[in-house]
Amino acid sequence: MSDNPGFIDILASTLHDTKNSLGLLFNTLTNVIERCQKRDDSLSREFNLLQYEIKRLNHNMIRLLALYKAERSQFTVNIDYHSVSECIEDVAMQSEPILCSKGIEIETDCSGTLFWAFDRGLICEILDNVLNNASRYTKDKVRVSAREEDNYLIFRVEDNGPGYPDSMILSSGGSSLRKKAIDFRTGSTTLGLYFAELSAEYHVNKGRKGSICITNGGNLGGGIFKLSLP
Repeated sequence: MSDNPGFIDILASTLHDTKNSLGLLFNTLTNVIERCQKRDDSLSREFNLLQYEIKRLNHNMIRLLALYKAERSQFTVNIDYHSVSECIEDVAMQSEPILCSKGIEIETDCSGTLFWAFDRGLICEILDNVLNNASRYTKDKVRVSAREEDNYLIFRVEDNGPGYPDSMILSSGGSSLRKKAIDFRTGSTTLGLYFAELSAEYHVNKGRKGSICITNGGNLGGGIFKLSLP
């Protein structure tokens, strides 16, 4: 067998380099936006939208690399105890500029005494992605909350938009996203949700594993994304 890397390995390496370049571009643009805001520059809104798209591309790279590692049985989670409220506040703070530029209010709800064992990087990536998607469809409000229910840590991201389409509804313990086909008419690959499902399932405790649930309704009447961790 040849030791030369195959096409998929070369593609993964290229994705990794691209992800790093996008990260550098994102950070540079953040500095530009801060300078524009200090001068009350009207360009800051346009830069926020550009930053949002760069962030979306970077997230896609991260997810593709994660799926590549999963296929190679190299996907791992780094479990440690974390403050859940700090995790939520950090995600909200990162998303706030683009949300504010669109006139969207973000609300958080979590007890400061709640701590849990999870991979902080993966969970923040999931919540950030869901918030980014919510910013495209909500009317003017999103809510991120977390609490303990039945020995699970439950994260919820809710909005007051039209809700998820029927094709994306996913109940707890129901059919996996792996069985859902890609919709080429809408361009929806569900890559972010697939990554969320994969990351959740790698959180295992005493024979129980994490899961995601996608529904509509709730207090805001729009889409509800729920992430459960044992």
